[in-house]
Amino acid sequence: MKRLACIALTLITICAKAQVGSFNLGARSAGMAGASLTLGDEYSLFNNIGGMGRVENHAAFATYQNRYGISQFQVIGAGALYHTDIGNAGVGFYKFGDDLYSEQRVHLAVGNKIQMVSLAIGVDLLQYHVSTVSTSQALAIQFGGIAEITPQLRFGAHVFNLNQAEVGSETGDKIPTVMKGGLSYRPSEELMLNLEVEKDLDFNEVFKAGIEYQIVEHVFLRTGISTEPFLGAFGVGFHPKNLKFDYAFSNDSKLENIHEISVAYSFKK
Repeated sequence: MKRLACIALTLITICAKAQVGSFNLGARSAGMAGASLTLGDEYSLFNNIGGMGRVENHAAFATYQNRYGISQFQVIGAGALYHTDIGNAGVGFYKFGDDLYSEQRVHLAVGNKIQMVSLAIGVDLLQYHVSTVSTSQALAIQFGGIAEITPQLRFGAHVFNLNQAEVGSETGDKIPTVMKGGLSYRPSEELMLNLEVEKDLDFNEVFKAGIEYQIVEHVFLRTGISTEPFLGAFGVGFHPKNLKFDYAFSNDSKLENIHEISVAYSFKK
């Protein structure tokens, strides 16, 4: 009976999260309810590859997400960025679920910054596994960018699954195609205000707003909200020198609490 309940809840979760076709990761992003489109950090590899070109060092990162206190719903992710003078390259891995149902993603991307604009393109190998049915794979292409309009204002855009890949040729079910756009206002080095909209071609728009504030050196507080379904989030970060530790808590109005913890390390060139 417990196993059947998990299956049912999994299906509900898939439907509720179908709009998240870009597989957002990282506790910094989660602490702002996913309003991370204009961030240029290691987790740009998953949130908006357009920010990859703004990373100035080699980096490695890992994150763990516990959804709703159910072990079968855990998410793990990891990746690395390699920085060169002509651009950055990144590789990442994402997994959700267990042996009954799982989603896996291997992600490759390259990006560069030219003056005030950073652009990147990536390809994803996606695998969906249902133990009693089958395993399906697909290749999805994504593209993203960030433009610094003024020193205080940035604009970001991202499209996931440009090629509208299908989960399986037999069913014709498509991977979600998700488009995002947003602005970030940074009146000082300590404060960042983000506002974004996300649109899955088959669902209503999702609006996100997030705030990050550096209260003292190396310590950050974050909060944010998003719609469809309504989600409130809070997070903290501690970034001493080359290390980054982040934690986020969010509450899904249709399900339960989500916890995420992330770590990243930058290697100086």
